[in-house]
Formats: sequence, C-alpha cells, structure tokens
Amino acid sequence: MDRDLLALGFVVGLFLLLFLGIPIAAAILLLSVIGIMLVVKIDPALALATAFHGQMTNWGLTALPLFVLMGELLSRAKIAQKLFDAFAILVGRMPGGLIQVNVFASTLFSALSGSSTATVATIGKLSVAPLRARKYPDGLILGSLGGAGTLGILIPPSVALILYGFAFNVSIGDLFLAGILPGLLLAAMFCIYVMLRHRVVGEEQLPGDGSKIGALISLVPLVILIGIVFGAIYGGFATPTEAAVIGVVGALVLGWMDGELSAGVIVDSLKAAVMFCATIGIILGASAGLQVAMAYTGVPRTIVTWIQNAELSYYGLLLMIAIILIVLGCFMDGLSMIVLTSSVLHPIAQSAGFDLIWFGIFVVVLVEIGLITPPIGFNLFVLQRVSGRQLPFIAVACFPFLLIMLLALVIFTIFPSIVTILPDIL
Repeated sequence: MDRDLLALGFVVGLFLLLFLGIPIAAAILLLSVIGIMLVVKIDPALALATAFHGQMTNWGLTALPLFVLMGELLSRAKIAQKLFDAFAILVGRMPGGLIQVNVFASTLFSALSGSSTATVATIGKLSVAPLRARKYPDGLILGSLGGAGTLGILIPPSVALILYGFAFNVSIGDLFLAGILPGLLLAAMFCIYVMLRHRVVGEEQLPGDGSKIGALISLVPLVILIGIVFGAIYGGFATPTEAAVIGVVGALVLGWMDGELSAGVIVDSLKAAVMFCATIGIILGASAGLQVAMAYTGVPRTIVTWIQNAELSYYGLLLMIAIILIVLGCFMDGLSMIVLTSSVLHPIAQSAGFDLIWFGIFVVVLVEIGLITPPIGFNLFVLQRVSGRQLPFIAVACFPFLLIMLLALVIFTIFPSIVTILPDIL
C-alpha cells in the first residue's frame, strides 16, 4: 500500500475517531490493528499483546504511580489547607491580594503532587468560596487557578515529564531539573499579571491566623520533604523511583504529624492512584502497540519525510509542532498526547538537532496550554465542578493565562539556557 496514503489515512482517521468521542486507547488500538492488517500478514492480536505486556512490565515506569500516590496522600491529609493559610498570611497584602495565594499555593503544591488536575481541584476547593466572599472577580479567581494549576505538570515531580522521559529515552532527573526555572518564571509572570489586573488590596480579614514567621515555620516540613526527594535524586543517592518511595514515606509522616492520617485517607489515596495509573497504563500499553504498527507501516518515517521536504526553518518547524500540539490539545488530554505523538516527534526532534531536554519542556508547556483549551481542557472541567460556572466563562477567564504561557514559550525558545542551565551544571 502507498506509504503516503497510509500516513494520510492514519492522521485523518485519528482526528475522526477523537472527534467522534472514541476513547484514546481504543482509537490507538483500532488504528494499530488496521495498519498491521493492511501491511503485513501476521496476527495483530499477538503482536499488540506482546507489545502491551512489554510496556506494562517496564521497571522505568515505577516512579509514576509512586509520585501520584505521594500527591494523593498530601492532598487528602489537608496539606493544601496549610499551604493556603500560610500563603494567605505571607502574600495576602501584595498587589493582587488573595488572588496571589492561588498562584503561590498552586506553585508549591505542584512540587508536592506532580499533577495539574490535583492542584486545581485541591486549591480550588479551598480558595473559590473565601475569595468570592471577599468580592474578588470570578474571572480572575478561576483564571488564576486554571493558569497556575497547570504548573503541576511542569514543576517536578511531574507526571508529564516522567512520561516524556520514558517515551523519548531522556533522563527523568535532568528533565526535573530543566522544569524548575521555567516553572518558577511562569509563576512569576502569572503574579505580575494578577498585580496589573487587581491593583487594589482590600483590608479584609485574611483566612488563617498567626504571624508571618509562624506561616513560614508551617511551610518548613513541606520544603524539607521537597528538598529530600530531589536532593536524593540530584545528589546521586537515589533513582527517581527510589526518591518517589521517600516521597510517599514523607507524605505519610507529614500526615501523621498533623493528625490527619487515617486508614480511610490511605485507602482513598491508594484507590485514586490505582485508578489514575490504570488509565495511563491502558494508554501506554496501547501506545506500545501503536509503535509496533508504526514500525510495520513506516508512518513516522513518511511524516518525517513530509516535514523534511517542506524545508522549514528551525523556528518554522517549532511553530508547526506547536500548532499541531495545540490543536491536539483541544481534543485529548496532555498525557495521552505525549505518548501518542512520541513516535513521530522523537525522530523529528533528532533530525532537526533539538536538545531533547529543552524540547521536553517545550512540549510540556504546550500540553499545559491544552489543559485550559476548550473543548477538552481538563482543568476547565475541574474548575466547573469547584465553581459552578459554565465552561465558556471559565475558558475566557483562563485565556489571558494561556497567552502568558505562549509568551513564556517564546522566551524559552529565544533563551534556551533558561531550560538547560540547571541540567548542564548539576
């Protein structure tokens, strides 16, 4: 069968299945079966089952469920409440008022949970009602939550970076280092925007009592936990998987110290982690089958040839990749997008000479944008649940933060050392 026609059919078929609402794993497996049957005379079920088993028994993925469990434990042990109260005292009088708490609390909780969805849901439940009671505009409340919440997949430990490292065969430790400065820069840009949008600081009673020194002290255990987890990785004392185990133990200890740890909390955290990882596992297994189909059909090589024949410049190629990922982000979740596109993006990035560490941050920021892009932006649905507002209103509220992320992406492209400096020196 003509390779060009096959590649075109694959791309069109994928978008058609996603448009029809077919689950991403089912769509991938269906396309894989069709592709294998069209090209070679082998049993597609056997080929896909072998690939699925190989993917699911890969030790490199072990860090994923452990970091997810760490975040679930911290979320259910009311660590986020401590974060919110502490930052309300520390930054509540800044220009922008308590809206800044959304940004600061989301940034630090991102470094504890590794999940954007968990960050938005947890901080949103704590902040929406108090901020509404103090007459802050709903648009800024929800926009700041949607924007800052996306940092959960950029600031380590990031589930998205773990998946990217696994798919692109890149050091997860280096990716974690690369995500620190871009994540902090994005948080700073969000803070500046909030300052400009809401300059008047009210004299309202701040949630949480105590001095700024007391608030700082309450954050010390959380900072120590983050320091131990990442210090173990970058000090060479532990692999990311072993560091994730340390994080889980640390989360249990913090919950016990605060008196919030119970059998129910542990069981609920385990259930949530299993459900999340089962969903991702199915997609990863399906993607392994897709890679087998791709090897037989040669679709990635055909797409790479198309791009090479277009003779795009360095920045033109990045722009094209950005547009494709933003469009995909409108129809599918970010983690699935990373897994699905890796078989095509990996050879493109290598042939173009991209630094794969830098390219990982580039891709993850685009995945962040997809989290607040209608109609399938996951953070939009989470915000709808915690606020009761309609999706169009929430999407408009998040749009300025989407533009800020695009601006940050331009900055990272012009000044790539922002991304690569920490992996290079550590």
